[in-house]
Amino acid sequence: MKYQEFRIKNFKAIKNTSINLKKDQLVLLLGVNESGKTSILKAIESFDHSNDPADAKAAFQRIRNKKQLDSVASVECDILVEASGDKSISKIAQDVTEDEATSFILKAPHVMTITREFTFENAVYVKDFYKLDSQTLKKISPRLSDAQADKLCREILKKSPLIIYFEDFKDHIPDYLHTDPENVNYNRNWVSTLEGLFYHADKNVTVKQFESIKDQNARNTALNRVNNALNKQFTSRWNRKLKGTKTIDRVEVLYDNSTKLFKFTAVGKDKETVFDIEERSKGASWYLTFLLKTEFRKKRLSLDHGQTLYLIDEPGSNLHSTAQSNMVHDFRTLSSDSVVIYTTHSQHLIDKANLSNVYIVKPKGESIHAERFQDYVKGKKIDTTFYQPIIDALEVQPFSLDMSWNKALVVEGVSDYTAYRLLFESVLKKKLDFVIMPGTSASNLGTLLSLHIGWGAKVMTLLDYDNAGREEQEKYKTAFPNIDRYIQTLDDTGLADSNKFRLENLFLEDDKEAILSLASMTKSKERISKKEFQNSLYIVANDPSLASKVSSRISDQTKKQFATIYSHITSVLS
Repeated sequence: MKYQEFRIKNFKAIKNTSINLKKDQLVLLLGVNESGKTSILKAIESFDHSNDPADAKAAFQRIRNKKQLDSVASVECDILVEASGDKSISKIAQDVTEDEATSFILKAPHVMTITREFTFENAVYVKDFYKLDSQTLKKISPRLSDAQADKLCREILKKSPLIIYFEDFKDHIPDYLHTDPENVNYNRNWVSTLEGLFYHADKNVTVKQFESIKDQNARNTALNRVNNALNKQFTSRWNRKLKGTKTIDRVEVLYDNSTKLFKFTAVGKDKETVFDIEERSKGASWYLTFLLKTEFRKKRLSLDHGQTLYLIDEPGSNLHSTAQSNMVHDFRTLSSDSVVIYTTHSQHLIDKANLSNVYIVKPKGESIHAERFQDYVKGKKIDTTFYQPIIDALEVQPFSLDMSWNKALVVEGVSDYTAYRLLFESVLKKKLDFVIMPGTSASNLGTLLSLHIGWGAKVMTLLDYDNAGREEQEKYKTAFPNIDRYIQTLDDTGLADSNKFRLENLFLEDDKEAILSLASMTKSKERISKKEFQNSLYIVANDPSLASKVSSRISDQTKKQFATIYSHITSVLS
């Protein structure tokens, strides 16, 4: 079974919003602090009753909409039942109805809708219960009582994918861990994590089987296999991709057969000094916890329940910006066979190849609302407070020491950069021997030009051939007389007269429609607005799978015009 869409109503300050997972296994909720991202994750977590805390009544009291005395909060989910799931649900129905004759066939794939409702009266939590959609209920038994329907839903959810919420992995790795529930060092959650690590290393050796091994060499061999699997992912990723400098030689799980205690330790870069995990940096401890709770655990969790849904709240706060950027790869890896919804307000944790799966979370009136990036940018007025991290993520940072800056094309902004890169590389299949540098506007290219001149690079501009472009061209020619012939507009490229004004005019309207469609966007008016087209370019250009489809969707005329521009640039910079 798979979760397809969550719809949240009247939950805390959320009046009515939804998160769609039909196509996306990696979803980002983007918004500033206190925008409501955590409330959305907590609502989804509360859908599964197995997540209910010991003091559920007090916890449910906090989800009430504070502006209403009498209210009903609900979390509704569409669940896809695949071919293998109908028999399981039939068995559940038989147990609930206590009628072995209860049998039905769901013509898989079948989508059933389960709703959990929380009722409040006079500002006090009264009860919660589940409801099943009428179509599915009719197939099972139209005579089920409300209590039976509630029980049926609860039993179905026991067989559904797990929903696991993490508050930035703040639960520290225990100093010692024992698998006996009666022992003072027992921790149910961490024992489950340890079992996941063992299963990840060797699905044929469980923790219980390991503890029963009497031969010391055999026990050490099994533990070495676990530690090799642990270090294959954690140590290499931490030292090479996240930290930048080697601080940990390896991480080890130790086991004392006399006390039956497990312990995680770290060996320093000198390969001798042993540390407790908590003695290493907060970043290292956080990243190890992240992998143990997710990547190393997912195979075991999915064995009985299918793809786990991970809800990760503001991850990587202990990591520096470069490490956060590299964490995006870990989220992609995790979502390859799990579903991940994570929140951030950091531009460094935005996956530029995944913009179509970003939700902008912001207050809307007195309510919290989540809106897909494609839909958010269609509005006439965009609140840059929430949108700015995406802009920051798309901006190119020019100070990379491993790149050649011998030749550079300076363009007006990130939209021009995106369009030229997309057409030159993905459509014309050119391997660029020059870099494309975006400014912030036609009037703010002076600093970039000065830097490139100072670096000794060959540099040219390519401005729109409109009033502003021509005015700025003259200004830059005066300011930089030694490169005045390189200060150019689209008028200098040899394009036909009808197309040499603005970059967006190089695309036919049908081309714009095609790119908008690839980005899963729809126009708000009869003609596509400049902002809509720019944002569809962002989405398509940053997603390799979408960028590869552009060539077959746009006109030969547009390809020819960009080929003309490319030839001109290479001749000027030669």
